[in-house]
Amino acid sequence: MGMLCGMAALSLVLGHADARGDAPPPAKKPRLVRAPAAAQPAPAASPEAGLLRGPATVPAHWSRNHCPDSIPEGAAYYIVVKGDTLWDIARRFLGNPYLWPQIWDKNRCITDAHWIYPGDALIIPEVNVVAPGPGGAGAGTEETPAGGGPTGARGPSTPGQILFPSIEETALQCASYVVDGREDESLRLVGSEQGATKVAFGDRDILYLNKGSNAGVKAGDVYTLHHETYAVKHPDSGKAIGLKIEVTGWVRVILVQENTATVMVEQACADIHLGDYLKPFERVQVPLVVEHSRPTRLTPPSGKVVGTVVDMQDDASIAGDRQIVTLNLGTANGIAPGSLFVLYKVMYPSVPTPRIVLGEAVAVAVRDRTTTVRILNSNDAIMNGDKAELQ
Repeated sequence: MGMLCGMAALSLVLGHADARGDAPPPAKKPRLVRAPAAAQPAPAASPEAGLLRGPATVPAHWSRNHCPDSIPEGAAYYIVVKGDTLWDIARRFLGNPYLWPQIWDKNRCITDAHWIYPGDALIIPEVNVVAPGPGGAGAGTEETPAGGGPTGARGPSTPGQILFPSIEETALQCASYVVDGREDESLRLVGSEQGATKVAFGDRDILYLNKGSNAGVKAGDVYTLHHETYAVKHPDSGKAIGLKIEVTGWVRVILVQENTATVMVEQACADIHLGDYLKPFERVQVPLVVEHSRPTRLTPPSGKVVGTVVDMQDDASIAGDRQIVTLNLGTANGIAPGSLFVLYKVMYPSVPTPRIVLGEAVAVAVRDRTTTVRILNSNDAIMNGDKAELQ
């Protein structure tokens, strides 16, 4: 479980965990780190620094990772040696150890970030840091015309800035979301080792699926668990926005038969019930945010795209610091992971009165028409119907 969801999971070389002793353990809470001294372009090949440039053939070596045996032309890569971790490799070549997920994302042949092996060839990506900055124009909503202003999106960091993870990885992996239509619910939980004596399940419980090898299920596969909760509507207009889906956890397949499979719960995000449906596990990417001044009641409007808070995690009626809410904006409006929003309230919509700034939030997951945001700070309670303006 911990190997899949640790905030700063470290990749350990076979037979030598944390060899140099200077890589800290996986972070449980966000920690501040200094950004690189300058924006990092695609790394140049440097044999002295251990960074090489393709094309190349990877020498034969033993590894549990089934990575390609050749490097494409122009790709910067590094050959793992004993004692390496993704944390240290990110610090060495990307200038920031918290960027290790970007190396993992570029090397999907690594099945578990805790384990890399001497001889593995890792493609080293460009730095991709989330920071306030200009981007593409928003497409607009019924509340803000198209072309309402550029988005705050991805951009390079500058000297002296401080980066921090916008959310804990487990919290993001467990976050509920809103979809336009129904998802594929054909693979489901249909039974348990406890039979009818238990109706809600959690970590390490044994459950059974309604399909097996006949549907492509394999031992070792990991799936997230989901169930529909209710239809989400716009708080003001009542217009349908989508279906809220709760993530109840994830499981690993431990035994497969032709028409069924046995799974063990690796992480429970909420009570798991028979009937929950499964989707292949997709590891989330946690955006990094540049530390900046928090908005105040005097913060002027940005003039950019404006949306509405339409739903809250755990069906809450109010939200505050570190809680998760959903906005009716998405990629169609130019929103990207890491986009920052000022949350505010208009007390008298029918008359021209100043807005009341409630706090600030960051986009942590974006879909076509909705965005999951985490509240970074708040001055007052935030409720459905409050507004969110892109910064």
